[in-house]
Amino acid sequence: MLLESAQLEWRAVPKDWLEQAKSVASISGDLPRLSDVDLDVLALAVGLSLELVTDDYRLQNAYKNHGGQVCSVNTKGAGQVWKWELRCTGCRATFPVPSDAKRSKRGAVGECERCGSPTEIKRMKKR
Repeated sequence: MLLESAQLEWRAVPKDWLEQAKSVASISGDLPRLSDVDLDVLALAVGLSLELVTDDYRLQNAYKNHGGQVCSVNTKGAGQVWKWELRCTGCRATFPVPSDAKRSKRGAVGECERCGSPTEIKRMKKR
């Protein structure tokens, strides 16, 4: 079988590595848009201090923000490193992305602590 001939090393992600990956993704602001599998991959890259090979721009961004090296397979790769924040759709207040942020591929990722309106992930404006 092809997988057996590739001599892959299968690993379970230690809980502390997963927490570290959530922290890394929270700092960059990418956490709300990463899946469980994305976090597992990020945790392995962070925990093993390896180059991350992926075409996923969110993963690349989070790992580059952490100082890790990335390599793209079929794309040019993320050209810039961005930071993301939560922005209220009502009062427009901004908040850092917490490490326990709700994760979903689209839409609101929480509620504003000031006015209760939905918050969305937006690219942080240069200040």
